[in-house]
Amino acid sequence: MTWRAEAHELVAAVAGYGLPLSSGPPLPDAPLADAPLPDGVWAELLADCRGQRLTGFLALAVREGALCTRPDQAAEADTAHREAMGTVLVLERLLIDAADLFAGAGIALRVLKGSSLAHLDYPAPELRSFGDVDLLVRSEQFDGAVAALVGAGHRRRFPQPRPGFDRRFSKGTSFVTPEGTEIDLHRTFVMGPFGLTMKLDDLWARGSPFRVGGVELCALAREERFLHSCFHAALGDNPPRLLALRDVAQVLLDGRLDLHLVRALAASWQADAVLARAVHLAWQTFGLDVAVSPIAAWATTYRPDLQERRALAAYTDPHGGYSARSAAALRAVPGVRDKAAYLRALAFPARDYVDPRHSGRVDRWRHGLTAILRRQGPS
Repeated sequence: MTWRAEAHELVAAVAGYGLPLSSGPPLPDAPLADAPLPDGVWAELLADCRGQRLTGFLALAVREGALCTRPDQAAEADTAHREAMGTVLVLERLLIDAADLFAGAGIALRVLKGSSLAHLDYPAPELRSFGDVDLLVRSEQFDGAVAALVGAGHRRRFPQPRPGFDRRFSKGTSFVTPEGTEIDLHRTFVMGPFGLTMKLDDLWARGSPFRVGGVELCALAREERFLHSCFHAALGDNPPRLLALRDVAQVLLDGRLDLHLVRALAASWQADAVLARAVHLAWQTFGLDVAVSPIAAWATTYRPDLQERRALAAYTDPHGGYSARSAAALRAVPGVRDKAAYLRALAFPARDYVDPRHSGRVDRWRHGLTAILRRQGPS
């Protein structure tokens, strides 16, 4: 095994370190390495942990002696995690400011991912670092939220194809702050078909309060928060980021989920395939026993139907991307008039809309037609 391969194998073990594997007393983790790693393996492992935002688990494994290190390696792990926590502090200050901005504008808010998971789902919030701020607002307040962020000096990264498109059809949009950090503003979990079949009112029926810097914020309720982790793990990066898979395993193994509600919500959102894929990938990645969770046992045997396979392919096909998800979303857009509005916005966007994925309108049409034809093919 090369040192790169050994490091990449170890990083998955680091990502799974400290998982709650039973509802009883914590089980001891097996040693990840019982002797200091060679310099090349250590350097690669440290780089991977930085890139995957796993420095909290790496520092914990080193501190608890599960990953044997030399003093200089332990110091490097500690420094890497301190740097990650420095970023987190900056982002949580930004989160508090954004919450205050929205409250002043009368805009309801739910905090997604990073800070909410760290404070609500991990035994210590410093274990779970993150690199941006994710916020959820209601569709009908989306334009107001955009205006508030722009008014506060944050730059929108990409314009929408036509006015009103984002609040009706898209996942949301992203902003860059004057300091160079990022805010992702959501109205649903993902772009594409699975983002459009969700029942968005479910996300606002309940919530989970938590505090950052003495300020009370609100996250999604636990079951909805878990499903968002599943969407992120199953439909986000391909291959999935280890931190996203850790979130899935962490929340499911915590023992506090209402599993019946999880299954009911997933079915209602036409997202059984998303739930199954995320849980199966997490269990496979971390080598977990399916017997510890009824949902894990179900996920390993779940077989998506043809429509689900086509929808999943829009996210997982390496030749897919934005065009594939946009084409696949058409089936999920409700009503003939809304479908027509969706197609018109994508085919004939506003003049100031610049999509860096395409060199011009003809190129855009060609990519879109190719994606539509691919979606119609056998799966």
